[in-house]
Amino acid sequence: MIPALKDALVNPRGFPSGAPAPMIADKGAFTDVLYGVDDVVSDWDAYSAQLARAPGPRPRVLFVSHDMTEIENITLMALGGVVKALRGEARYLLVNPSNCGALDAAIESFSPDWIGFNLYTGLTDHVFDWLRGYKLAAARRTFKKDFVSFEAADRALKEAVRESRGPLREGGRTLYAPVIVGGHYNNHDYATSARRGAEYSVRGKGINLLKDILEGRFAPGVYHDPVSYPNIPVFDREGFYRDTFAFSDKTKKYALSPIKSVLTALGCAYRCTYCYIGSLIENLADAYEGKGVKPPSIIQDRPLETVLREGRDVRRLDAVYGVATQAVFDQADISLNNLDWWERLRPLWTEQVGIPFYIQARPAMLAGGQGAARVRSIAQDRLVAGISMAIESGDPAVRRLLLKRLESDATILDALRNVKSFGIPIRTQTITGLPVLRPRRAPKAEIGLVDERGREHYYDDPLQETLKALNLVASSGLFGPEDYYWNSLYSPFPGTPLGDYSFQAGFHDGATDSREAAYMFTSEVGLNCFEPPLARRQVAFHRTANFFAHLLNGRDLMAAYLSASEEFPLEGFARFVAQRRGEFRPGPRGGPSGLAQDPTPESLSALFDHAYPAPEDAWFKEISLRLIPYYELLLDGLVLAAKIAERYVREKEAGRRFNLDQLARVERDHYYDNSYRMAYVPPRFAEFLEPYLRGGAPARAPAPTSPVVGALDDERSSD
Repeated sequence: MIPALKDALVNPRGFPSGAPAPMIADKGAFTDVLYGVDDVVSDWDAYSAQLARAPGPRPRVLFVSHDMTEIENITLMALGGVVKALRGEARYLLVNPSNCGALDAAIESFSPDWIGFNLYTGLTDHVFDWLRGYKLAAARRTFKKDFVSFEAADRALKEAVRESRGPLREGGRTLYAPVIVGGHYNNHDYATSARRGAEYSVRGKGINLLKDILEGRFAPGVYHDPVSYPNIPVFDREGFYRDTFAFSDKTKKYALSPIKSVLTALGCAYRCTYCYIGSLIENLADAYEGKGVKPPSIIQDRPLETVLREGRDVRRLDAVYGVATQAVFDQADISLNNLDWWERLRPLWTEQVGIPFYIQARPAMLAGGQGAARVRSIAQDRLVAGISMAIESGDPAVRRLLLKRLESDATILDALRNVKSFGIPIRTQTITGLPVLRPRRAPKAEIGLVDERGREHYYDDPLQETLKALNLVASSGLFGPEDYYWNSLYSPFPGTPLGDYSFQAGFHDGATDSREAAYMFTSEVGLNCFEPPLARRQVAFHRTANFFAHLLNGRDLMAAYLSASEEFPLEGFARFVAQRRGEFRPGPRGGPSGLAQDPTPESLSALFDHAYPAPEDAWFKEISLRLIPYYELLLDGLVLAAKIAERYVREKEAGRRFNLDQLARVERDHYYDNSYRMAYVPPRFAEFLEPYLRGGAPARAPAPTSPVVGALDDERSSD
């Protein structure tokens, strides 16, 4: 029987007593696989022990993803936990467009039975290009003949895998390892993944499906498991670190990072139109249609002991790699949904792990009396180092009609007030460059900017919509120096309601491949409907918004900055800061302090004299002097100035000119360092800064990497 509302999604026996018998439903483009509680594994240790007593496949799986983000890939680590429970062996490889040849070497040395890809939107061309060559060569090797096309080779291999339900072998040698493609990319493009070579395309969650695919229970196809079973096994963090540490200097960062990831819960009850996760509720409702029962909750907490084991693993592996993890990023789509769960976790986590969390929460969960209770609970025992809260737009009509974000301005401000009342740093998240123009073509989507009364809420100037979010935060009087105004440049994810709306309205061409700069939320506008001067203003807003968010009149000053020019070099920003400093109305002070005393013009000038003594540095010293009001306003401004000086020296040594983008990146990492309890004094300037440090705080070396979590900590990325 499929689980119903309020059913516990835990197999009382721990694992299936026989072959699972899920309810299969052909949806045309994909197959729904509805597992009953008795069909799933809840106790992976017991299941592994059971398999140890019986003969069976011991799958060897090569898991592949990209190396573009700083945060470890919890999807691969979770799927690796499944392979370990099956008494198999998992290997991990993270590649980019320049080193896909490493896949061939890994296959040659490891000889996998299966190859699993976790794909991210915008980073797929190189994978499918490699897969094309791999399948043509494998078909030639397997069938002892050449194929006239990739399509013919693909069909032949899939038919052979359909018969074998697994790897194609000759004697003891694997001729062909079938390909499994999964990840949130496949929530919208699962058909494309299958067409471009995947034997198995997994839409959404893959824990139960991967187990049964590896055990030979499914023929090639596109599969979807719509129920949020909280049965993710303990991550194979050890194997992931082992392989990524050995692969390259770049991928050593995952083991060495002082930020690790955990997952406290699955699912999200919201329908945000920019996010793949928002489709979960509809997916579940469609799967249960006509079944006669209501589906279980889309949000499920993972078992406490599983999360605690992962925390203890972080501590254990810290000792192996010589790292002191400072915070764990909870990659749950929604943290704090179940306060009772967190109340039970807190004393156990504090005693056994002792590393603070960084969490994501919705304004509605943080507002009001219940929100205050949540914040009060997590503020105890240093359980949470910081909170990320997505606002997305400052226009209630845009939030409601276009984004399906139903929080009012009052709710957002109350949530901000509750968080700040307990002194917790907050990161507000907004989207810059939303499709708020009047459509070029009539979209078929159910969302838009015409309300139920027929009133239109389009913008002639999209920057005015963007400025409203800045004003909501800046003018609140709640945003302290320790808080960070994070904003992304919108990129449409096809298959999401907002992505489809953008395409149908003529704002985007639908292409996502080879768009790393747009889809990793860096410095590229995602829509093609903006004239170049407007696009440049959006990028300038993206790079400078955090500074203006710390001024009560930040909206007006940002508007003045953006209207003064069509080009936005670092020199122009510094000139604006120096010329308009008399108009600055700083927000509240007195929150959590940084490492050093509050900067003064004298201490900053002294630092610049020390950092830029050479004649060729005079231009940057002049810029730095003009930026003194910038440093005075932001968190730990003297240390931030030293970090920028350190980065300037590195860029100079590499023959690159320091620009506004570099300033924004150093500023962002500086705030992340503080949010994740990783604040540090740059070694190059430690001796100079020592007299300014609070209480004689010792200088220490920076963390091995400065995490760039913006690509993963935001609800709309969800890849």
